[in-house]
Amino acid sequence: MRREILAALGIQLPVLPTIVLSGLPGDPDWASRLERIGLDVVASGAAVDTIETFAAAVAAVPHRRVKANGAVNGAPIVECDGVPPPGSYRLHADEIVIGVDGTRGPGDANDVASFVLDIVKDDPSEWWVAAGGLADLPGDEAAERLTALVEGVRHVRLYLAKQQF
Repeated sequence: MRREILAALGIQLPVLPTIVLSGLPGDPDWASRLERIGLDVVASGAAVDTIETFAAAVAAVPHRRVKANGAVNGAPIVECDGVPPPGSYRLHADEIVIGVDGTRGPGDANDVASFVLDIVKDDPSEWWVAAGGLADLPGDEAAERLTALVEGVRHVRLYLAKQQF
């Protein structure tokens, strides 16, 4: 994660921010649900966002950062190929740890925490923790996997805080 670029855009995120990549099952109305699950950066759930789906997500969760799936003008964080819109932060694959995905079960929070900690222990402030490939799952199963991701990252943050003190 390039925190200096995020800071220049006025974006402040916790260590190991949680995010979902790509689309989610069903209609693109996931923003409120993702906020309730506890993701740090939420999304509409659309496979590719439009100005309308992005705006609806922002309206649904006005106090949370919203990521656009695609190069949507005005989105502070985008998941896209190529050059992002001006004033946007483009996620890079080399700064993302995939915690859970659509090909394996969610495990539990401890499994996620162990997986994430093994990767990020040297410099956790440089990583995003993401879930991806969930679009083909039933909605409840995708939510369960995201919950395991958020809880696992919470465990890692507590462990790292304990190590600092």
